[in-house]
Amino acid sequence: MLVAGCGGGGGGKPSGPPLTKQAYQAKLQSISADIAKSIGKTSSSGKIPKADVDKLVKAFHTFADRLREVNPPAAVKDLHARLITAMQDLGDEFPDIADKLNNSGKDASAAISALFGAHAIQELIKLGNDFKAKGYNLNLNG
Repeated sequence: MLVAGCGGGGGGKPSGPPLTKQAYQAKLQSISADIAKSIGKTSSSGKIPKADVDKLVKAFHTFADRLREVNPPAAVKDLHARLITAMQDLGDEFPDIADKLNNSGKDASAAISALFGAHAIQELIKLGNDFKAKGYNLNLNG
């Protein structure tokens, strides 16, 4: 669920009737794949350069914007709203997360703490479980 893309700002309102469960899952997977493609390659140097941080922040915000355009099934409307907020929050929190990751060096526990200590990451994990409990498999790996 951490994958996202380019754009940012705004985001439309849903149009049309709520999607079916299958259409909703497919739509979110499609958005995730589009955004993953727009990110392209990022550095694999072990540090997250500012350009990649900026690209990912924009991606997370765009993901939230694109989610705002989706009319979810009634059964997951509240979860969908939480997902939008969590992706927006992840975009807002990511520069701090990246700083902590960059400063963790080779200390794996510090890196894990930086990731899993972030509010947005915790919320995304909860959301994944909550969607799963309702029988939804979002599989947002891009």
